[in-house]
Amino acid sequence: MRKYKVLTGISRYSDPDVVVKAKKVNSCMEKNVNYPSPTPTLSELTGHIDVFETSLTDAANGSVLSTAIKNQKRELLDVCLTNLAYFVQANGKNDHAILLSSGFDLQKSRTPVGILPKPENLKVLPADSNGSLKVGVNSIAGAESYLIEYTEAPVTDKSVWLVFISTKANNTISNLISGKQYAFKVAGVGSDTTQVFSDIVLSFVL
Repeated sequence: MRKYKVLTGISRYSDPDVVVKAKKVNSCMEKNVNYPSPTPTLSELTGHIDVFETSLTDAANGSVLSTAIKNQKRELLDVCLTNLAYFVQANGKNDHAILLSSGFDLQKSRTPVGILPKPENLKVLPADSNGSLKVGVNSIAGAESYLIEYTEAPVTDKSVWLVFISTKANNTISNLISGKQYAFKVAGVGSDTTQVFSDIVLSFVL
């Protein structure tokens, strides 16, 4: 059974958006039959919203003191909203509709991507320094990293493939032998351990 989780914290919101979000939660929780006696109380939440909104207006003058006060009031509102989110989580019966009725957002579930497609448009080009090559493919949706394997050409059954792993689709491979030709292939790495490699591309090193 899927477990729904209420998002806590307001760090992802700008100051004006914090006010909007807090007021939305306050409105949704008011007379909400699913949460008859919320903790903290809605009067406490309203108080923190009003104080923060006032401090936000005062901080418009840009003074160090007013900005510090505004940040302090934001932290207090954050604590109040976080505690209220915990209350909603604990009393929401893991019901999607009931949890959403609170005005809080829910954490999006991660859907397994499955086997990643074959990397496309593998390019191996000269790098800025001798003994290096730039290796890149088109970015792959769902790839957590990229597995680059390379070996000296020609490729045979006895070829020893060296491995380079990166979170980026475009990389520079160094410490190659100038004048040698190398073979490269790339695979995306995701939630499925199956590796689908690109076509092999050959390139000489300057």
